[in-house]
Amino acid sequence: MTAVRFGFGENWSNYSRSIGEPELLNAIAGLERLLPDGFDPRGKSFIDIGCGSGLHSVAAARLGFAPIVATDYDEASVETTRRNTRRFGVEDKLRVIRDDILDSRIEGRFDVVYSWGVLHHTGSMWAAIRAASALVKPGGTLLIAIYLKTRFCGPWTAIKRFYCVAPRAVRTVMAYAFHAARSARQIASGEFFREYRTQRGMNRFYDSVDWLGGYPYESASPAEIEAFLSDEFVLQKSASTTAPIGLFGSGCAEYTFVRKS
Repeated sequence: MTAVRFGFGENWSNYSRSIGEPELLNAIAGLERLLPDGFDPRGKSFIDIGCGSGLHSVAAARLGFAPIVATDYDEASVETTRRNTRRFGVEDKLRVIRDDILDSRIEGRFDVVYSWGVLHHTGSMWAAIRAASALVKPGGTLLIAIYLKTRFCGPWTAIKRFYCVAPRAVRTVMAYAFHAARSARQIASGEFFREYRTQRGMNRFYDSVDWLGGYPYESASPAEIEAFLSDEFVLQKSASTTAPIGLFGSGCAEYTFVRKS
């Protein structure tokens, strides 16, 4: 396990104070889009590995999943998730626990295992994907999002590690500088003027911080992900699988796998 680690929980806690019904509705739509076509979530078990703010665990509750387990390595994310389950009135529908997917205490299997943008931050991505996939019931669904591999993954790994060990003042300067440069690129491309609600419910600045500090960091091509899981799973659909150049970061490719019965 890598000793250097970004405080994802602190970032989610800071941002989640502004989460409201519009963000939740967006999360519900994003989760529905990832589910297999025709899937009925009512009464199906669900686990959110790396729950962050808990927004997608709450979305799962709204969709009718039950039982629901939300886990995160970061205690701040666990507390933020508990806070948001109370805010949205679903605390009686979720079990929220701290858990490390690389040394998990979770027992049993689930109809849906969901982990968006998390497993590549564990320090051992392939082991984490294997551990998450092992929690899927026969015929069940694995929903994961993994950073796309680009030519800049090596430099970004070094930048992210430096950010995590730098003094707070340096991190603050780096965060605002990167956010400004990233925003300038988005303005030039026209992306800045489109609605910005990511699938994880983040806004532009906190998303910039999340990317800049996101260490440990690994990435994979869609072919690598599919080949790794092909013995036990069938890829039903995927999205955002075209890798960018990567100078300002890499997006996540989304995958919907169904375990072979």
